[in-house]
Amino acid sequence: MSKYNKEPLDFVIAAMTKDNSLSITAAAKLMCEEFNFEYKDSIRISISKLLKRRRNESPEAEIEATETFQIAQQKVAEEKQTFLFSWAQNATPIHKNFMKNLKAYANDLDAGLHIIAGRYSNPTSVFADKDQDWWSPEVVPYLDAARHNIHPLLQVLSDIKIPPTAATPLTGLNSVTGLESCIVGHPRQQVKSLPILDGYPSKLLLSTGAVTVSNYTDSKSGKKGEFHHSIGFTIVELDGDIFHIRQVSADDKGNFYDLFKRVKNGKVLDNVEGAEVAVLGDIHIAHNDKRATDVSFKLLDEMKPKHTMLHDIIDCESISHHEENDPFRVMQKEENGTGDLKKELEIMLEWVKDRLKYNLVVVRSNHDDFLDRWLKSVDWRKARNKRMFLYGAQILANQPIAQKKGVISYLIESNFPDQVKTLGLDDSYRVLDWELGVHGHVGANGSRGSANQYKQMNTKMITGHTHSPSRTDGHMCVGTLSGLRVGYNKGASSWMHANALIYADGKAQLIYIVKGKYCRDMK
Repeated sequence: MSKYNKEPLDFVIAAMTKDNSLSITAAAKLMCEEFNFEYKDSIRISISKLLKRRRNESPEAEIEATETFQIAQQKVAEEKQTFLFSWAQNATPIHKNFMKNLKAYANDLDAGLHIIAGRYSNPTSVFADKDQDWWSPEVVPYLDAARHNIHPLLQVLSDIKIPPTAATPLTGLNSVTGLESCIVGHPRQQVKSLPILDGYPSKLLLSTGAVTVSNYTDSKSGKKGEFHHSIGFTIVELDGDIFHIRQVSADDKGNFYDLFKRVKNGKVLDNVEGAEVAVLGDIHIAHNDKRATDVSFKLLDEMKPKHTMLHDIIDCESISHHEENDPFRVMQKEENGTGDLKKELEIMLEWVKDRLKYNLVVVRSNHDDFLDRWLKSVDWRKARNKRMFLYGAQILANQPIAQKKGVISYLIESNFPDQVKTLGLDDSYRVLDWELGVHGHVGANGSRGSANQYKQMNTKMITGHTHSPSRTDGHMCVGTLSGLRVGYNKGASSWMHANALIYADGKAQLIYIVKGKYCRDMK
């Protein structure tokens, strides 16, 4: 590459510095246009090698020996009721507008601001000449490399280094903090709800999001890390014996929403746009937790979403195949009235009628399918609910909607025409690039659904089904609005009350409900 002298290389560096999202490939193509070269992949490879040579990288041990890092290791958590946690990569510029917004929000909330010190040796970075042992001056006052117990049920593990290219930064941390939830610094925003025995507080693992721009090698792992890099932070509100926690994602300009606030260009404003979509935790009317459900709809009254997605609206407990071979459970249902299918369907329709103003969209779910399965498999002459069997069989035999979407969908649409939308198993429902039409029980090619499958799909997605809130890159799963113990989830359980909101900027946020509250200062 003898003809590519210092001037073209400086052009590449200047272009990538000006546009932080520009890849080496894109910068190389711009350079070729500028200097009238024919672009070839060999040019990109040569530029990458020259950048690596120019970096003259330093060992990580030198970073940890710096005064800046040693001060960060002594960081003490302030006596605050609210904290904001983000992550910064060494030798990398911050997203300036996001940092301005983050500081403005911390000031508005009187919150402690902590930027977890991230370290990464990137030989192709254009943001440093020789040394990596520095962090952007704007984050140094907030830099954190210590461990904190900010609440009896929550630890912040700023002392644990997780490579920014790690695809699953929460792996291996399940037991590190015992019964306490924990936060780790990482540019990917992920969440995992862990199983706990009955009577113990729910446990979450979360990663923060980043305040620095993406700065990765041009390897496969580096490119994947760049794709999933999230500008954002995690907010914690202490509330007596509980705490409230949320991840916040910023848009490309560094602006963000958090519940009732919109932070834009250094100003904290009221969120007048509300939410574009609300995805509620699985409903399960027969086992519904009234307090969690009431709180969720009060939140919707404030956010006024254009769409409200419902999962597992009905249990179909009256005809559940899981219990048909348990004569004692069958007898119990006969005695307490929960074995009456007609009554169960009437309760469901009344529940829907009371909430028509929320623009309901019913996602076809596995509990809805219980009814169709019952109609297709039992001998009605021996079954309980005989009249309802004949009623349902007539619908399934004669109604195209029921044949495509199921009997539950038919009943809802026939009772509330043009007021409630229902989805079939293969229907798509996309809002702001999020696929919302999948419940979560069916995966690719008819296999069983899983978060690992959905995160690899070619679209962002929010599902239900597991009752355990989670977030893995482009896949998010809500929790449940049922009771957290309903009889069949025996042993340790990761169920939590949790909904999701999608804001006007297309960013989504999980909202957890703990002891009837989703934030300390509920409206």
